[in-house]
Amino acid sequence: MSDEAYKGFGASKERAVEVGQRPALLIIDVVTSFLGERGLSLEESIADRPLSCGPAGWSALGHIRELIEWARAKDFPVIYTVGNSGILGGALTRPVDERQSSHSEIAEIPDEIAPLHQEAVIAKPRASAFFGTPLSALLVKQKVDSLIVTGCTTSGCVRASVVDGHSHGWPVVIAEDAVFDRAKLSHDVSLFEMNAKYGQVAISKDIMEAYAVTA
Repeated sequence: MSDEAYKGFGASKERAVEVGQRPALLIIDVVTSFLGERGLSLEESIADRPLSCGPAGWSALGHIRELIEWARAKDFPVIYTVGNSGILGGALTRPVDERQSSHSEIAEIPDEIAPLHQEAVIAKPRASAFFGTPLSALLVKQKVDSLIVTGCTTSGCVRASVVDGHSHGWPVVIAEDAVFDRAKLSHDVSLFEMNAKYGQVAISKDIMEAYAVTA
């Protein structure tokens, strides 16, 4: 999409990445049920695990891992979220049954990006990482001044978390190559709108380089 569509909001896809001094890296719902098995087409992945995103998830996973390693080296907080149907019934309007995904897979983080023992894993009852969770308090406690968001799905839990992060007053950067969705249209439109209204979209490499300049 051209920059013309951004002008009403004063946003440009080409603007420099705006960063703080102490970001938190948020990894939204990168779990087995949304990834599926490596090497399957989208159709095969959905047949195996109906909530999975197929190749898009595995493509993003390498960038997510790169950002995690970078954040750890910089001693920036790394925070994970996983699904929790619990008393509120989960993020979707329809309950997730055993055919769609087991409860363990909704909370199963792949070994490639496994959290360290000191890193927070927040079980969230709704789409946003902020709703009904201690995330805001954790960010304040860890003196976070900005957010880098990764994970899935771009049009669902990522977008909801970005909107709420912005609403709570944190500058938000969305790692374009480290978020994913099963539908490319939903992914692209969500990135476009988040960049125009609620945060800034940039590729992982540019995000890391921008923080290097502030060090």
